[in-house]
Amino acid sequence: MKYRFYILLYLTFMCALNFQSQGLMEEKNNFSRQDTLRGSITPERIWWDLTYYHLKVQVDPEKRYISGENTIKYNVLSVNQTMQIDLQAPLNITKVTQDGKNLKILHDGNAHFITLTKQQVIGNTESIIVQYEGNPKEAIRAPWDGGFSWKKRCQWQAFYSHFLSGFRCKCLVALQRPYV
Repeated sequence: MKYRFYILLYLTFMCALNFQSQGLMEEKNNFSRQDTLRGSITPERIWWDLTYYHLKVQVDPEKRYISGENTIKYNVLSVNQTMQIDLQAPLNITKVTQDGKNLKILHDGNAHFITLTKQQVIGNTESIIVQYEGNPKEAIRAPWDGGFSWKKRCQWQAFYSHFLSGFRCKCLVALQRPYV
């Protein structure tokens, strides 16, 4: 029984640290446009329902650089031709395509507005491919602050991790390859 109490106390403490590290405990009176875009269901978000992500990542540990693409499948809930996708700096969206055609991207901080050329029909399942690249944020206190860790596991193998800080959980994605 005493053991369970200490586990509960430990978990409570870890959650409090998580809230603090994300700035969730800070009182905020003035909200910026970026706060609104990140935290609201905007007209560019509400019309589509995400059904699937397929994430491809290429990692260059020497340059501390990643690039790749994300195939996003979605159901059309209402008619709209602009989609909001969020990607935080220092990563950049370089290209978005739908059915092999390049789409226009309007960058507004961490929010990216994609103008779709294909008519979006209610009930259809559609997809876009988002290409991205950049030098991701390096985790200083992984996994508490999010970001990549570029540490080497041993002489012949690199180990890179990405820590996703979230309100409810922390996820670890580890990528390994022979280090040359």
